Amino acid sequence: MSIDADILPWEVFVALAIIVAMITVFSLVRWVFRPKPKRFPTKRLVLFFVCIGLVFYAYQGVDDFSAKFRAGLNTNTAFTSDTPQFPELASPRYSQSPDQLFAASEAAIQQQRGWQITNIASDHRSLEVSVGVLFGMFEDQMKISFVPEGSQTRVDVQSHSLKGSGDFGANRRHILQYLKALNQELGQPSE
Repeated sequence: MSIDADILPWEVFVALAIIVAMITVFSLVRWVFRPKPKRFPTKRLVLFFVCIGLVFYAYQGVDDFSAKFRAGLNTNTAFTSDTPQFPELASPRYSQSPDQLFAASEAAIQQQRGWQITNIASDHRSLEVSVGVLFGMFEDQMKISFVPEGSQTRVDVQSHSLKGSGDFGANRRHILQYLKALNQELGQPSE
């Protein structure tokens, strides 16, 4: 299985790395002020530099990470649009009909672990999905709509967390995961 860097929870990795680095610094300060320090804290220093390295890697290696990190701390929603907050959230357009996209979406959602279709519109133009997060302890909701635009169909996706004011980018990753699964069912979207 290949790892998709856009779907990895970098916001969570960085937050945990910062917390661990802070605890390590407190531990090192405690070691410095001991009356008779025993051994040099090599493991603590290595852990500290690994955490700092992870933070620097995320800021340098992940596209627009600082904005994604801020958004993950301050909002619990994400959605696709023609003017998206992040380029990967641009509304995709497909040459298939809404009915074909609906069928492919059902298949793509059923392949995702912890995802369940909760509501289907009678005209098969939208559906709602419940996404289990953190081993089912939390739940996010996605709404997927299929909008015909001439010879193409636009797919609009909205995802929001039911609890909390920040999602650490989980809803953005849900949308990317869904679009990747849909693309595997259909092929790449046309622009």
